[in-house]
Amino acid sequence: MLVQPAELDPQIAALAGRRAGLQRRLRLLEHDPCDPELNAYRLSGPLQPIVCGLHLDRGYRLAFTTMSAPTADDRPRVVLLYVGRREAGHRSKADVWDLLHDIFGIDNPPAGHDKSPCCAEGEPTIEHDVLADFLRQLRRFNRGR
Repeated sequence: MLVQPAELDPQIAALAGRRAGLQRRLRLLEHDPCDPELNAYRLSGPLQPIVCGLHLDRGYRLAFTTMSAPTADDRPRVVLLYVGRREAGHRSKADVWDLLHDIFGIDNPPAGHDKSPCCAEGEPTIEHDVLADFLRQLRRFNRGR
């Protein structure tokens, strides 16, 4: 099951017409967040246990996580967290990973870190209260734009 929180709607809408390949990646994520075709990777630093990223087309990136399945018969839910453009130089107020770290309220780790495969040590997972805090901050971020 793929979960796209309403708080992410402005970022998704901003991709309209950009040919970022989002829909194809979303279909793969919904089927299997560990699909090798996604080439998803763990973010480093404090977000490493809970967030994976993947490349879209034209310099865009998508951050996602998983939550436990609603029932034992279901698959874990894939939760979209953020989508945006990776900026040249990778350290700017508009860079997708800098924005994501800001919304989580933590420092972005230094450049030059390794990106291990997303599911090499299991799927990333986020606790409900951490996700709720993140979405609350994302709503504030969207209002301030």
